[in-house]
Amino acid sequence: MVRAAGLRYPGAAALLILAAVTLLLSPAVLKAEVASSVTITGYTSVLYSGDSEDPVTVAAVLKSSLNLNSVGNKNVKGYFQLDSLIADSFGIDVPRAYLKVRFPWFRLTLGKTRVSWGDGFVFNAGDVVFDSMGVISGGLSAETLRDETAWLGAMYLPVGAFSFLEAVIFPYPLPDPEGTFSDNLSFLSNTVSFHELSGGARGAFKFGSTTLETGYFASGREAEHRPYISLHGHLLVDWNLSVSMVIPMFNPQWQQWDEWLAISAGLFHFVNLGGSRSLSFRLEAAIRPGSLWQEATGTAALPASDPDAPMYGIYLFPEIAFSPSDTLSLQLRILVSPVDLSALAMTGVTWNVYQGLDVFSYLSLMVGDADDLYNLDSPRSVSWTTGLEFVF
Repeated sequence: MVRAAGLRYPGAAALLILAAVTLLLSPAVLKAEVASSVTITGYTSVLYSGDSEDPVTVAAVLKSSLNLNSVGNKNVKGYFQLDSLIADSFGIDVPRAYLKVRFPWFRLTLGKTRVSWGDGFVFNAGDVVFDSMGVISGGLSAETLRDETAWLGAMYLPVGAFSFLEAVIFPYPLPDPEGTFSDNLSFLSNTVSFHELSGGARGAFKFGSTTLETGYFASGREAEHRPYISLHGHLLVDWNLSVSMVIPMFNPQWQQWDEWLAISAGLFHFVNLGGSRSLSFRLEAAIRPGSLWQEATGTAALPASDPDAPMYGIYLFPEIAFSPSDTLSLQLRILVSPVDLSALAMTGVTWNVYQGLDVFSYLSLMVGDADDLYNLDSPRSVSWTTGLEFVF
């Protein structure tokens, strides 16, 4: 994730950029050890926010991503990603930088990356590490809607065909999604006490066409126990079901168990229409039994972009994607809040003009009353974005 903010420690950023450029400019190293790619995305957005003084704004953005991936050694893999963004301000981030080593009996990962527990594209109760159950307030056009990373150490132990055990520890706080590059590196000057450590373990086991996954995560900083269980498999369609709880470590009030409970479920089906044509359907649901099942009113009725926005008991996410050819893709995504009858909808088209070059256009619209999660008075309630993306 790119952080659109200024740099507090430009010297550190400069060193990272210098190291990456030096590596790219070394033909011998590049040929023997590193596969590189660069993604450049430029787009313009027209935004409507409901502001009576300045309701329509135009924003131009240039994003770039440098990816360095080690090759040639199947037992040791290094990966480095450097993102930058130029808009009304300049931002830079290192969303991934890790080393993976495969030993005879286990695999070790150290660095900044993501562990994907549970299953789900938008809603995933099994993701007790990064909490993939929150409402999305921004756009729905990203290829991956949940992609937070953190500094961690993990050990992966295969225990059979399609079965494994994994343990993970987070020695530093998870980055703030709205933080800056310097915030993500500020852990270097922090000391961490033992009770602030976070970590857990999970196991995944294959039973026929169904995979059972279960695990436990302890957040020392939040003082929470987070057990979960997840099932996913295929029966006419791909399906998944996850259940988790967030239990306070100290003095839990067990009569509030329904407030700790989270459930997610999803269905996905891909249809090959022949040739290069395809059609896919997705439906996901997030359920929190102890949250609000009646629409919030008055001062409690806040938009989804507000950190204090009400958490309702159910959300739905339907998606349809159609590819009439191998160069054209059409998409419709809707995030629905059934309790207050509001929604965030996105429709888009992507055209692969040449190899590596895509032209895209997306239209997003919020539908709802003035006191709903999604409404026309919210920031970016209507937005149209068009641009180019080139990968080389």
